[in-house]
Amino acid sequence: MSYRASGGQRETSRLSGGGRRRFIGIAMPNERLPVSPMDHASRGSALPIVALLLLVAAIAAAIGAYAWQKHAKRLRWEEVASTYARTSNTSERLTLIERHREVPQSALWLLQIASGQFQEGAYGEATKSFLRFTDYFPKHPLRPAALLGAAAGSEAQGKREEAVRSYRAVLEEQSADPYRLVAEISLARLEIEQKQYASAKNLLEAIRRRRPVNRFEGEVQELRDRLPP
Repeated sequence: MSYRASGGQRETSRLSGGGRRRFIGIAMPNERLPVSPMDHASRGSALPIVALLLLVAAIAAAIGAYAWQKHAKRLRWEEVASTYARTSNTSERLTLIERHREVPQSALWLLQIASGQFQEGAYGEATKSFLRFTDYFPKHPLRPAALLGAAAGSEAQGKREEAVRSYRAVLEEQSADPYRLVAEISLARLEIEQKQYASAKNLLEAIRRRRPVNRFEGEVQELRDRLPP
């Protein structure tokens, strides 16, 4: 009789007469079957490969989802832009801008509306639109331009204190030129009109120290000439 073990089974062969009969049985627990070290090695090397494949699949899925979101967002922006173009009523456009502030073009649309209102002489509405811009888009790089627009609108209505507040906001936010330069010149002019010459002189001297040569040299010199000796 002879036997051979394979996997979890035991194969037994017994000679009987002239033939050989085969019996298949289950190996007993105490019958340890030899396992090749290569089996462990192959399983161990397969695990990192599987993990890597799963990671690649996860990254690909994430990239695909992000690309789809960007695509969907662009489609939504295009739809909003199309709706805005079809609408000519200012009130409806302002409502659309308020509803879709996340659309990058909304900020520019609002500035265009405010500028148009100012040019038409609707200073009150223009001031509201400029201030609406500063509220909707507090981090936008054109915020100083909107503050200057609000100041000019307030000044055109004879609201000096509101104008001064907006001009000073440009300075307090450390805005870059030319916004800061325009705010300083405008404040100096208002101070001179109120005969607050010391404050006006300080503003004009600050301009001279920071920007001795600038595009508004004529206006600055004119204001300096209006100061008392």
